[in-house]
Amino acid sequence: MTFKNFVCKGILVFAGLLLLGWIGKYIYMVDGEIDWFRFMLVYGVPVGIPHMFIIIPWHWDLSGILGMVALCVIVGGIFGCVIAAWLGIRAVWYMVGFPISKIVAIHKRTC
Repeated sequence: MTFKNFVCKGILVFAGLLLLGWIGKYIYMVDGEIDWFRFMLVYGVPVGIPHMFIIIPWHWDLSGILGMVALCVIVGGIFGCVIAAWLGIRAVWYMVGFPISKIVAIHKRTC
């Protein structure tokens, strides 16, 4: 495990998820409680945009097209929320694993 992985995949990802949660609290907090659907969209849409697909049916009317786009964004947001949870777990793994790997490497050199 390298220092670059520690910073890029650990600290920056974790800080980004924390920043997203801090800024997004104005969206997902309703009457002092968390609206879980909005919470999933706040975390899921920014992370899930590269994995999102939007189906635009050409022979439908405007309401059908907008409904299909909204459905694709919601499904992409839910998948993105799962991806964001995985990124958070992986970031914690890198932040915990790097110091442990350095301690083990130092211990092996001294023995």
